[in-house]
Amino acid sequence: MSDQRDELFDVFLSHPHTEAEAVESIAVRLEDDAGLKVWLDRWILVPGEHWQQQMAKGLDQASTCAVCVGANTPAGWFRQEIERALNRQARDKSFRVIPVVLPNGNRALVDDFLELRTWVEFKNGLQDDDSLHLLVCGVRGVPPGRRSQFKGGRSQGADTLRERLARIRDLRVERLIDDEIAIEYQRRLLDDLVKPEQQ
Repeated sequence: MSDQRDELFDVFLSHPHTEAEAVESIAVRLEDDAGLKVWLDRWILVPGEHWQQQMAKGLDQASTCAVCVGANTPAGWFRQEIERALNRQARDKSFRVIPVVLPNGNRALVDDFLELRTWVEFKNGLQDDDSLHLLVCGVRGVPPGRRSQFKGGRSQGADTLRERLARIRDLRVERLIDDEIAIEYQRRLLDDLVKPEQQ
């Protein structure tokens, strides 16, 4: 039976503070590349408010929780977030808890209960498209399907395009370029990629 909640976020990103930069990079890709609404503490928490209450509320307002595991899994609030997410899943079968192992993550630190779930592992780095695809599918609650069709057909130009789009996204996140400029550069890059295929 599903809890009655106003779910405002597709995914709540639970993580140890030592992994904040890596998790924010994933959050940016989830929003920019997949169009998901992400609850990330550094984006949501207002200075001066009770952060524990806001985090509990954010977890309640999300339809899934991604538990990001790094090199160390600290005790304290991070562990309580995991327990709260697992408790919610026990009551609400539609709520998914997705273990996400970061590039430097220690799989041995994955909790016994988390170990029973299908995980996503960014073993090839944060820009790994296959790992992001798996995470997006987990958040959306859909099977990932075949991925080999994309790997074989990907051209050198597509890889270069991805790198350039990633650089634009990073500059935008760091507020080194305006959104309008970033969008215009993205449009030009995509136009250059599509034109040769149309001719």
